[in-house]
Amino acid sequence: MKYLVYGIISASKFIGEFEAESKEKAIEMAENSENCYTPGLCHHCSGEINLGDMYKFEAEEATP
Repeated sequence: MKYLVYGIISASKFIGEFEAESKEKAIEMAENSENCYTPGLCHHCSGEINLGDMYKFEAEEATP
């Protein structure tokens, strides 16, 4: 029997810095920003890796 085996890869994309009352509000602002799109891959990598949609957002306080 043959099997197709895939490695699941995790990645992140910096969307921007947002001033908000909470992490949740900052994430909402990021989701609605023009920088919130699924990034692409170069020609070489796109032949090996399939990108999905962004499925999770995280926020942390920015340091001055």
